Amino acid sequence: MSRLFTHWKQWLVLLAFVVLFFLLMDLNNRLGDLSRLNNQLAKIETQVAGLKATESALSTQIIYSTSEAAVNEYARNHGLIREGEKLIVPLGEGTPQSQVNIQPEVTPSPVRNVEVWWALFFGE
Repeated sequence: MSRLFTHWKQWLVLLAFVVLFFLLMDLNNRLGDLSRLNNQLAKIETQVAGLKATESALSTQIIYSTSEAAVNEYARNHGLIREGEKLIVPLGEGTPQSQVNIQPEVTPSPVRNVEVWWALFFGE
C-alpha cells in the first residue's frame, strides 16, 4: 500500500495524460463539426444570394406589370384601341393563294382469302 502512495506523482501524470487525450478527442470532434457547419453555411449563403436576386427580378417585373406602360404595350400587342382611336389594319395587295392539287388515291381491291392461301402454298 505504501508503494502505491509513493508513485502518486506518476499516477497523477498518467491521469493528466488520459484527461488530455479525451479533451483532444473532443476538440477534434468539435473542429470536424465546425468545418462541416462552415461548408453548409457557405452553400446556404450562395442559395440565399440567388434567391435574393430572383426576388429582386420578380419584384421589378411586378412593378412593371402594374404600370400604365405595360397595360398600353399589352393592348397594342393584342390589337386593342383606346377610346377615340380608330383601328386601321393594312391589307396587302392581293396575296396569292396557293392552289392545292388533290389527286385521288387508288385503293387496292381486297384480296380474297382463297387467293392468299393459293399464293402461300403454290408460290404464284
